[in-house]
Amino acid sequence: MSKLGKALDRARQERGGFSLGHGTVVHEIDPQKQKNVYQSNTGYKCAGERSMPGFVAEPMTEMDAKPDYTCTSVLDPGRDFPMSQRLVNIIDKAEVRDSYDYLCTQILQRCRKNKWNSIMISSARAGEGKTLTSINLAMTIAREVGRTALLVGANIRNSKICEYMGINEEMKGLTDYLMNGVEVGDLLFSPGMDKMVVLPTGKKVSATSNILGSPRMKFLVDELKTRYPDRYVIFDAPHVLDMPDTLVFSSYVDAVLLVVQAGRTQREDVVRSVQVLKDRGVDILGMVLNKADGIG
Repeated sequence: MSKLGKALDRARQERGGFSLGHGTVVHEIDPQKQKNVYQSNTGYKCAGERSMPGFVAEPMTEMDAKPDYTCTSVLDPGRDFPMSQRLVNIIDKAEVRDSYDYLCTQILQRCRKNKWNSIMISSARAGEGKTLTSINLAMTIAREVGRTALLVGANIRNSKICEYMGINEEMKGLTDYLMNGVEVGDLLFSPGMDKMVVLPTGKKVSATSNILGSPRMKFLVDELKTRYPDRYVIFDAPHVLDMPDTLVFSSYVDAVLLVVQAGRTQREDVVRSVQVLKDRGVDILGMVLNKADGIG
C-alpha cells in the first residue's frame, strides 16, 4: 500500500480525535488528479510537509499548490467596500505591498530561527493599526511558497477583521467556540485567497469578560499552533496596557509583534508595554511603525 493510502487508513481509524474541535477527517481524493495531497480539516489541501504521523509527502507540484476548499466557506472580501481598499491583495500601491513583503521576510526569518509559528499582534493602546497589520501580514504569509496562514480575531471587545473585508461582522466566531462550545471547524472561512483561512471574532463580549485568558483559549492556541507545521497563526489581539486578559493571553503564543503608530503612540506607552510583556517572560518579535511617511 502507498504511503498516502496508509495515511488515509490511519486517519479513518483515528476519527473522533481533534479537528479544531472534535474529529479529524481526511477525505478521499483522486490519486490520478491530486497525487500526494491530503485534505486538511480546515478545508484546504496542503502538500510538501510532514503533517500526520508516518506520512512523508512528495515535493509540492504546481497542481498541489492551489488549494481546493471543500469544508470551509469561501467569502470573497467586498472589493468595493472602503475599508477593503487597504488590504494588500487589493491595494495598488507597490510601496505598501513591498513594505509588507519586507516585514513578512523579517518575521519568517526570526520565527524559523526560534521555531515559532504563533504570533500575537498588539499595540500599547487601541486604534494604532494592529488589525490591518494582522490581516495584511497573514495575506502576505499566505503568498509564501509552502506556507499557510490562519488569522484569528482575538480582539473580542472591538473586532474589525470582517469590517475590513466587507463581510458581516455578526458572523459566528471565536467567542462562540469559547462560550458556547461551537466547533472551530464550523466557524472558519477563506477570504477568497489561496492558503489563508480566518477564524472571525464572533459576538463581542463585555469589558469584564476574561475568556481570552481562559484555559479553553490556551487549549485552542496549543492545537492551532501544533496541528500543521506549515501554518503560521496570526492573532489580532487587544492592546496591552490596562488589559489583564491580553497579558495572560500573550503567554500562550510564541511571540508578540507590537504596532506603533507614527505621531500618535507615546514613547512612555511603548516602553511600558515592552516592560510588562517582558515581566511575564513573553518574547517580543519586534515592532512595526505604522502610518509613517504617509504609508499605511
